[in-house]
Amino acid sequence: MSTYIEPQTFRELRDSEVLPAPSGVRLNIMQMCQQEDISLPELVSQVQGDPVLAGRLIQIANVPNINKGRMVASVNVELLLLIGLHAVRQMALAISLTESARRGDCKEFDYDAFWGRSTAMACAGQALGEMLQVAPPAEMFTNGLLAGIGRLGLASARPKRYGEVLHTKPQGQELLDKEREAFGFDHLSLAAAMMEDWHFPKLFCTAVLHHENPEVSGLDDDDRQQMLARVLELAGCVADVCIADTETRSHLLPRLLQLSARFSLPLSSVEYICSRVAWDWSDWGSLLHIPTQVLPEIGAEIAEAAKPPA
Repeated sequence: MSTYIEPQTFRELRDSEVLPAPSGVRLNIMQMCQQEDISLPELVSQVQGDPVLAGRLIQIANVPNINKGRMVASVNVELLLLIGLHAVRQMALAISLTESARRGDCKEFDYDAFWGRSTAMACAGQALGEMLQVAPPAEMFTNGLLAGIGRLGLASARPKRYGEVLHTKPQGQELLDKEREAFGFDHLSLAAAMMEDWHFPKLFCTAVLHHENPEVSGLDDDDRQQMLARVLELAGCVADVCIADTETRSHLLPRLLQLSARFSLPLSSVEYICSRVAWDWSDWGSLLHIPTQVLPEIGAEIAEAAKPPA
């Protein structure tokens, strides 16, 4: 039963099979990861047969603050246990969705732009997860990727009506208000409900629910859900910087620095995160055929944005 939107409404959406959902080998991997009597050698065999998933898990396993031993070169039982079966399951879900839900009937919804920003935000979530150590990097990758999945859900389930909502290109609170008026819920509530249905921990679902504006979440600052919401908010801003043109990026950098200051990140760390995310994003774009762009060296731009007003 959904705790984020009206249960009957969500049940109808889910049962109509119009919402984005995993399938094929990756669905099988997800189901195996939930079994109490799972055969790890069989799971290894399944993952080895999926080059994209296997490659990403190896990359994550070799993050220095996860793997403090020798570098991992192949998928094996030790790798799966190192990352965690929960994270493996989430990664299988994330990759399945990026490869299957790439087109649809909502003409006003830009599917390429959606997946471009979503993968950039996923890379930002992973990089921030590594740097801030707030949650496992693989899980932060998946949460970043799925943070906007409610918008894709609305475009898939209600393409004509959502197209009407998007016609005037509303943003931020205006978009949320128009969605609630049209459907009785917004894309953030739907994203949290979909993640809950996929058995994500509640703290991640709630973090996604509030990540666009953690200030009004009502959660205490020391609540872990609020911390994760703020990390996802920052990841979204990093993604926006990566996908922006030069003029738009200059307007985004002050907010990026403001959000980074909440975590006491120095300018050098902000520059590193942006460069790291741009590199990872390009890598993912090549794997999944998602449009990306090259982010220029922005150290000077960040330093300029950090200067106090004259």
